[in-house]
Parts: sequence; C-alpha cells; structure tokens
Amino acid sequence: MTTLLATLRNFERLYAGGFRDRVTDSALLKVAISQITRDETALRDIDRDLAEFEQQYQMSSEAFYHRWQAGELGDEADFMDWNALYQMACQVRERLNLLRETSTPYEY
Repeated sequence: MTTLLATLRNFERLYAGGFRDRVTDSALLKVAISQITRDETALRDIDRDLAEFEQQYQMSSEAFYHRWQAGELGDEADFMDWNALYQMACQVRERLNLLRETSTPYEY
C-alpha cells in the first residue's frame, strides 16, 4: 500500500507541475469510473438492507444512528448490524461524492 500511495503522490506532483498525457489521463479516469460503478452497486445493496431496517423499526437510518450514538437503543444484534450498514453507506457516499466531483473527462 505504501508503494501505491507513493505512486499516487508522484502523479499528483507531476500533474501539479503541468504534466498531461492522454493515455495516462484516460487510464486514471477509467480507474475512477470503475470505482464509481462498483460503489454505486454496493450502495444500492446497502440502501436496500437499510430500507428493511427502516421499515421494520419505523425509523429513518439517520434517526436510528443518532439515537444509537446517544445510547437510547439497546445492544440488539439488529441494531449493531444497522449501525454497521449505516456507517458503510456514509463511507461509500462520501467516496462517491469525492470521485464524482473529480471524474470528469479532461479538456486539452
């Protein structure tokens, strides 16, 4: 992982210095788009699971999470699963927002 991060940082320095290459640009964009596609699929699955909890407990996942964090709910297995799914959904949404804002084709 360290080597990968170092490579990404080197690319960042190259691009910050004005480097542009259509093949490299295209490859990096394809990687980002591929991750977006995988994350969108994962988020659909997670959202489906969250909807089941929301229906069962008649509460939004956001309301559940705040109540769970405040200690207002018990330690039932369902609540632990719901909490984990909600946190996963938040992480995936954050990643998608970041990738979507930076994954537009580069104009030469």
